[in-house]
Amino acid sequence: LNLGLQGFLLYMVSKEERVMSKFAGQMHLCDFGAHLDLCPGGPNCVGPGGTRITPARLYSWEMWSTRMYVRDALMALFPDKAQDIYDNVDPGEYGLESYFLRLTCCFLFVLFLWRDLLGSQELASLLYHVPGKAEPWMYEEEDAAEGVSPSEPLPDAGGEVVKFKVAGMPVYWKLLNVLTVFIPKVYLWFLAVDVGMVFLMETSDIEAMIINAVALNFVLSIDEILRSALMSPMVIHMLENFEDFEISNCAQPTSTEEAFERHLNDKGWGLWSPELYLKLFPPRLICMCAITGFFICKYYSEHCIASAEGGFVSNEIKMPISSQ
Repeated sequence: LNLGLQGFLLYMVSKEERVMSKFAGQMHLCDFGAHLDLCPGGPNCVGPGGTRITPARLYSWEMWSTRMYVRDALMALFPDKAQDIYDNVDPGEYGLESYFLRLTCCFLFVLFLWRDLLGSQELASLLYHVPGKAEPWMYEEEDAAEGVSPSEPLPDAGGEVVKFKVAGMPVYWKLLNVLTVFIPKVYLWFLAVDVGMVFLMETSDIEAMIINAVALNFVLSIDEILRSALMSPMVIHMLENFEDFEISNCAQPTSTEEAFERHLNDKGWGLWSPELYLKLFPPRLICMCAITGFFICKYYSEHCIASAEGGFVSNEIKMPISSQ
């Protein structure tokens, strides 16, 4: 159910941008008005209407298309005054209100979704390290305390507490989890980033950019909504009380003495120490920037062409064969 809902919503967002917008004649935004502070004499200042963009003549697609329709309708109704209407009725231009906010929202969008990618990475690590043989995931423990905390399972009649832990699973169960959980989650994550990036890159308004960057995160949070709404209280209780599966990690200190020793070594860092820059620019941040840059470049390569004045303009828009 979760995969179906997430896939359907992503399909509909992609359909709006790649199909329905073309029926409306909407060109790709690309770099129209990207350097608005330099317009009308700077680069990227010629709009899709062929005129120079200025802050006072910049509109969203909905407003600009309506103003264009009114001008064209007047010219069709009064053909003898078509030139006067063209000279005096200014529909403005369609363009981007903030180029740097667009890049920031794209990065924030990837940042919002990074937690889901880390969850897939942890799932892959768990499936790899869990023993490949069947082991019980429930066990009973002596209730040494006088009472049982409300967060733990209730004790049985023998004074023992039923607890839950991650244990071994047969190899065929691991393969089933990889095929039905891990691969679909990773695929949906990259699909969400791809579709969401196009959606944000095609958004021209400042307010809409910020709202859309946050709203798109909703798609990959549907699994949590389904969990709280449809799972039985018993299953939720079991999931919340599972003991963590310990995976040895040499990068993390295992004792106070080791942590203190690492602290003393860190005090010896200098300006040219590579470890210092790994802390200032962690690999995770670099990966986020790389993924953001990759999908932005992918958008430009698929939807835009280089302009003679600099920057990128929309490539040729063709009418879709069908609405599917």
